[in-house]
Amino acid sequence: MRGLIKYKQDKKFSELNKTLNPDGGRYLIERLIHLFEVRNRVELCELIGVSPATLSTWTTRKTTPYELLVRIHLLTGWSMEYLCFGTGERGGSNPNTTSEDFRGGIAEPTLAYNRGVLQVYCIKNGGLDPYEKFEATNNIIEHFKIKGNDHDLVIKDTDNLLFINSEENEAVSGKYLFSTNNRYQLGELKLLPDGNTYLVEGDEKYPINPEITKIRGKVVSELKTV
Repeated sequence: MRGLIKYKQDKKFSELNKTLNPDGGRYLIERLIHLFEVRNRVELCELIGVSPATLSTWTTRKTTPYELLVRIHLLTGWSMEYLCFGTGERGGSNPNTTSEDFRGGIAEPTLAYNRGVLQVYCIKNGGLDPYEKFEATNNIIEHFKIKGNDHDLVIKDTDNLLFINSEENEAVSGKYLFSTNNRYQLGELKLLPDGNTYLVEGDEKYPINPEITKIRGKVVSELKTV
């Protein structure tokens, strides 16, 4: 009974049954990418032994994989408070990072080679909705034929990442990001011998009015995430 009385009188134990609100989904994934000093989600998946589809599910459902975090804690010594909330001391070799490094952006690169930060967007109700950020080496940025700056875009389209080169803003033939009355869409555009550009959907084609439709860039690469 001594233990029962002792802990029932301790006010902090009244918090025991309250629901915790740890970071999940995108924030947690960005934190793990930073902590493990990997370059992107693909490398994180390989390291922790999950599929890209699992990370996608974590993002959409804002999942917190508690068992995985416990295993990471036991292997690295990083505190559970830091892994779950990004607060307190991290433990290990660098306890100075705070949750501000992960909310609204990505912390400064810590690897020994140059890399950039790419913003991924989803098209939602015709607008560009920020989805996540990831870090990429210059080689990756060069491979996907974009610059990694604010003008080039990465669009999440179902299970694919589409890399948009904003310099290719005059349609000839291919898949493009365009906006009509400032509402964004992706579609196959083609310049035909009559000198007009058309949106091609199967056997149908629709003329593009350049006065209200602006081509924002061409899809130059695709990356399947599942």
